[in-house]
Amino acid sequence: MSFAILKGETNIKDLVNRLFLLPDKTAKTAKQAADALLQANPQLKDMSKVPSGSMIVVPSNAPPLNPSEAAPAPARRQLSLTQQAQQALYGLDQRLTAIDARAAQAASGFSALTQSDQLPTLIQKSSDLKEQLPLVATAAQSLTNTLKVQAQSRTQTIAALRAKLQAPSAAVDSTPKKS
Repeated sequence: MSFAILKGETNIKDLVNRLFLLPDKTAKTAKQAADALLQANPQLKDMSKVPSGSMIVVPSNAPPLNPSEAAPAPARRQLSLTQQAQQALYGLDQRLTAIDARAAQAASGFSALTQSDQLPTLIQKSSDLKEQLPLVATAAQSLTNTLKVQAQSRTQTIAALRAKLQAPSAAVDSTPKKS
């Protein structure tokens, strides 16, 4: 699999003509190349939403890539690092969601216990429990509320991080730097 850089093309035909060494210039060959690109890069269906400088996948079933259009090695490394960051972010989100679910389940279980018929019997057996129960119940409710706020905050933060990993600033600048 190869990669190329989008350079501001506004339609798939222009992109195909720039990227590929087409064996012939027939509409059928160009359409096959366009279909292969679109299958590998569904975001290209609306090219107005894809920023210039974005990395695109050139699938193995596409015509030969024009060698001058292959993404430079630093761009491929940046793409690899971005993909690793996205996977790590996804894994972190999954783990934190599981931890929150277990904590919410424990808090709900405790709240259910405070509403049970067994509570008066337990309170009679322990004067400490009678004293501490209101504080512990308040703490359990506070934990439940905090978990909801944290989950919302995490969802927003992760969405923002994902957007930054896919934003134009994460796109590859293929212009050479002047010294």
